[in-house]
Amino acid sequence: MRRGLNPWLWAALAVALLACGGGSDGSADGRADVSDLADSADAASDVADDGPATPSRFDYGVPLSPSSPWPKFRRTARQDGRAPIPAAASERAPWRFPTGKGIFSSAVIDGEGTAYIGSASGVFHAIDRDGVERWSVTTGEIIDSAGLLDDKGRVYFGSGDGRLYARDAATGAEVWTYEADDPAETGAFIRWFEGNVALGPDGTLLVPNDNWRIYAIDRDAGTVRWAFTMPEQTWSLPAVDVATGALYVGNNNLLPILGDNVFAIDAAGGSLWSASTLGTIAASPLLTADGKLILGGFDGYVRAFDAADGTVLWSRGLRDHIYASPAELSTGVLIQPGADGTIWALDPDTGAPVWSFDTREPIRSSPAIDGNDRIYVGSGEGRLFVLEPDGRLRYAMRLIAGDRNDLNSSPALGPEAVVIAGESGEIFSVPYDYCLRPASASDGRCTLGPAEDLPSDGAFVLYTTHFGSPLDAPPERIDPHQPLAFSLYVRESGDTRLALIDAAALKVTITPEVDLLVDVSADRRFVSVVPSSGFATDAEGTVTLSVAGDYLVDPEREGLVMKGGSPGGSFSRSFAFKLTDPIAAEPLRVPAAAGDGATAFDLARLAAPLPTILPSYNQIGFDSLHYRIGVVAETGAGVLGWMVGRRFDPASGTVLSDPATRSTFPIRIRDAADGFTTFTSDGGFSLEAMGATLGFDRFWLAAAHPAVRPDALTATLSVVADCGGIVFFGPFLRNLGFCSPQTDQLVAFGAVEVRRAAEPLTGPGKRVGDVVFSRTAKGILASVTGSQLLRDAHSFGLLVVDDATGLPVPLDYGPDTTTEAASDGTLAAVRVDAGEVALPAALSVWLLVDAWPGASGKLGP
Repeated sequence: MRRGLNPWLWAALAVALLACGGGSDGSADGRADVSDLADSADAASDVADDGPATPSRFDYGVPLSPSSPWPKFRRTARQDGRAPIPAAASERAPWRFPTGKGIFSSAVIDGEGTAYIGSASGVFHAIDRDGVERWSVTTGEIIDSAGLLDDKGRVYFGSGDGRLYARDAATGAEVWTYEADDPAETGAFIRWFEGNVALGPDGTLLVPNDNWRIYAIDRDAGTVRWAFTMPEQTWSLPAVDVATGALYVGNNNLLPILGDNVFAIDAAGGSLWSASTLGTIAASPLLTADGKLILGGFDGYVRAFDAADGTVLWSRGLRDHIYASPAELSTGVLIQPGADGTIWALDPDTGAPVWSFDTREPIRSSPAIDGNDRIYVGSGEGRLFVLEPDGRLRYAMRLIAGDRNDLNSSPALGPEAVVIAGESGEIFSVPYDYCLRPASASDGRCTLGPAEDLPSDGAFVLYTTHFGSPLDAPPERIDPHQPLAFSLYVRESGDTRLALIDAAALKVTITPEVDLLVDVSADRRFVSVVPSSGFATDAEGTVTLSVAGDYLVDPEREGLVMKGGSPGGSFSRSFAFKLTDPIAAEPLRVPAAAGDGATAFDLARLAAPLPTILPSYNQIGFDSLHYRIGVVAETGAGVLGWMVGRRFDPASGTVLSDPATRSTFPIRIRDAADGFTTFTSDGGFSLEAMGATLGFDRFWLAAAHPAVRPDALTATLSVVADCGGIVFFGPFLRNLGFCSPQTDQLVAFGAVEVRRAAEPLTGPGKRVGDVVFSRTAKGILASVTGSQLLRDAHSFGLLVVDDATGLPVPLDYGPDTTTEAASDGTLAAVRVDAGEVALPAALSVWLLVDAWPGASGKLGP
């Protein structure tokens, strides 16, 4: 994945950002689709074999599968990401295998070319060299970590359900299943296995867990030999010194004052040394042959530690945070991609850049290197890049054409093809020579090198889609209330330069003039523009928007917190848009009284690409949360709705009520009956998810009716969060550069699927009961008698509206709502505390059953 560092924090942010997963639970018939990837599958290749033959056995120094060319994440115990695969010509056809949800995990490949990989659908797949599924295992949660193949014919893999699975690699038959310690016992919040699987020289499995432990597990018995306590979740996979059995690993700990985040552990589970950096370390370290530990972090620095004592030998700052793990050429040169969109080659002794190759979007995929020192990397553009050892482009191939196109999975090198997966939920196998075949010359997905496909010089303002893709040519049309984003790119002498928008000099103008909400992101890389009352057009039906200003270079930095900077130049660009044509849409169904049927909307598959660090923390988590908005009532302020978190059940493949959710809040719904709907909140609300409370200043979601775009249900989302209102975690966000130094706000931009329910929401089909609303010393109470609704079967809430304004009273609805059950388990009471908020004299109150208004009442002073 990632589901989320501090997932309780990021799942909460997902609510504000909206969240969801979607899709089916796998391919229709267990076979890959080869038709659209194999345009030249039958053409014989005449590309010469320019490397040695693939070895039939590999010496790993630890008991990995000796016939496997890629048996674990980063391949070797040292994790150099390099395989002696010649990447020779073949006549193999490319294929793609669809799964139910997005993929952040990476494949391992056996000697026959079978790929083993899990998906956010919770299913772990074994897919043979032709793209046919051999077997699969369904787990109880997301799978976003890689497996491991050993010399006993087994594959080991973890899941978000807290279980580590040992299965027969040939058949999928169970060997054993281990269940991690309950997070309540470890001080953590969840127990996901997200850190991949490593192996010690004696065959001990080394497996990090989100319950703040790294486990050493006997691979025959499935029992714990020892456990090492970490300060936070661990996604980083330990590198192992084959000679000593020592392991080296990073940790998600955010702040040095709370402890270290780089650890050296001996073979018995004792501490050797530890060190701290300025941010999370999700990457897996590389242990060089001469004793250096190479590791990048979310503070934007690659560091070389002395593996003997943890001394920092050198550090190199990149332009953005680092998620990807490093690799090593046969010459010792280090290959480090960054979320700045650049693949960096660094001198192993000094960290100095040897060369760099720039792309347009963040790279979270860790590089793989073949026997010819060619480099394979997935990108946020949905393309697989293949580079020569000197950084020249050999070829690139676009594997995902849709919007959800991040290839955050890391490539694995098989006997005849590279295997990689992406946000679209597809697994791809690409023969090494495919784009170089003469028959592939007409395949528009292939781009041949040697150069980058970027301009050499200039400052560019690029329209940026809600999936984070910067476009040279913006779309012709936008929706009437759609939030917009624009990103700054600066190129000098053929390289991308670190450049920051000078917020004080920024000017955004629009014709015809309307009120705009303009925010510069905390990292000063993009501008968010929200039309507070919608766009207007001139006599020609055009909206003209101009973005102009200055940018700064050479800022002072501490991690990714950038301060000051020198004038670097200016930028200016005007955009002309038409508005999407309206349609006659079915109006919202507003209940005439509580209990009536109401229009409902289901939300799923959030993408939050801006700022770039959000997907690195939680892309698969965002993609896997679900919400529902139900229309509650119409007041003097318009139509009010209630948004509530839901849960996906992997066993049934359906989305269900979530009684445990505390992700609930009121929302205003503006439906112009022209095919466009906006869901907004002007702030003043907080919500809770997995232990963290977050406060928000603005929520804006613009969606189109399916009749407007029947093939695209994706809505555009803009969220501004108050870092000061984020209990406990505010300092973490500031330290990572999330929060604007001027406003203390986090500005986020993204997308979410919004589906209007075909039938009105009519409730659970059982009696709500007799409800009496009253004021208490702390807030509002709903006393319920005679209910048939079980307290633990639904999410219950109270929406409190000021009758004078028609607006919701700004309460912390999720965190401060509690319920009581009668002796038979049915609902007896719901209360919401007002905290420091002074309640208005005249109130309207609704009792919500999930997202449905089950009862209402009035309260005086």
